[in-house]
Amino acid sequence: MNRITRRRERGAISATDLSQEVSTRVLKSLALAETKRVARIHTAPVRSLAIDPVQNRYLLSTGSDMSIQLFDLETSERVSGGPHQIAPLSHVAAGSGHTRLVSAVEWYPVDSGMFSTSSFDHTLRVWDTATMAEACQFDLESRIYCHRMSPTGAHALIAAANESAYVRLCDLRMASAVQQLFAHQGGGGTAVAWSPHQPYALATGGADGMLKLWDIRQSGSCIATFGQSPQFSQTESKDMDSVMAAHAGSIKSIQFSKLANAIVSSGSDKHARVWRADADGLSSSALLAEFLVESNSPEEGTVEPSLTSADDGTVMSEAIFYPSGNGTISAIELTTGRCIAVLHGHFAPVTCVEWRTRHMELYSGGADSNILVWCPPAAEILSDEQVASRADSWSDSEGN
Repeated sequence: MNRITRRRERGAISATDLSQEVSTRVLKSLALAETKRVARIHTAPVRSLAIDPVQNRYLLSTGSDMSIQLFDLETSERVSGGPHQIAPLSHVAAGSGHTRLVSAVEWYPVDSGMFSTSSFDHTLRVWDTATMAEACQFDLESRIYCHRMSPTGAHALIAAANESAYVRLCDLRMASAVQQLFAHQGGGGTAVAWSPHQPYALATGGADGMLKLWDIRQSGSCIATFGQSPQFSQTESKDMDSVMAAHAGSIKSIQFSKLANAIVSSGSDKHARVWRADADGLSSSALLAEFLVESNSPEEGTVEPSLTSADDGTVMSEAIFYPSGNGTISAIELTTGRCIAVLHGHFAPVTCVEWRTRHMELYSGGADSNILVWCPPAAEILSDEQVASRADSWSDSEGN
């Protein structure tokens, strides 16, 4: 670190390059937190995580056990000289809400007083955070794999991808489904994402491998279809369906990049692809990059990668964390596809990850029912017992 600082002092690198190098080094150093743990409450695979975007303080988790857990990440209790444990602040018990696995959870983008969940029980539900009571419910009559609200907060629409051919738009103000997009056949929709720049731009992905961009102000209007160009599909079939599809298999995740004006998709074909989307979020579908990701779905449904934030020093590019079926998490530089780090900690497939903006922390959930905390070791203040334990660990490793 001193070497790169001296290079900056000599003017050999720019301030932007220095910031990017420091950010990359911090991400490379991520390790399991030694000073805090999230209590293991779920009794089945964790399916979805969400940190509130207003205060970056409250964590929601859902799982195959049908429960919903709420954690205050700033409140923890020291356990017998070991790490501080973050226990649930509140919860919705299994069986008192959804009746099948809860596939996704999402905060209301401008107010942490409300959140939403979706489930294989065909319902999308909205909850009051203060009371953990259900406020309203939408019955979409088929399994829901994923739902999202616009991060702009410009409207109250929730987009839901389900196993029907239609992506449904539910309006919180009217408590009803007000619009549907005939989007994906042969297994239905599997993933959705709203543009962070254009509140009416919605990306959808399906079991058909298709990735589409919609302007919801124009009924039934698909304004772009993202398909592979030949130079990026040399190992795959060259028939028309293969060229038009974004992935040779079901799409597992979609995310908009805030910095690169891009859409990132991943599929069951073990590929992640970065597609150009102009700043207005309503045009272009050129393929910028692609990289391999480990098969990362425990069975069916979506997975949840997470992007870093410009608020954490990511100036020119972002890093994306991908959950993996082999129990690891890959940190990948978005614009180049370069693997920055691989995190080991889960004992079963990782299903979801969530970056905590402004805190340099990553939270991950897996099929082992655990929620793990990752952070740079330099950011932790260890107790005397933990310092001694770390020293003993180093001594043992040097002796082997």
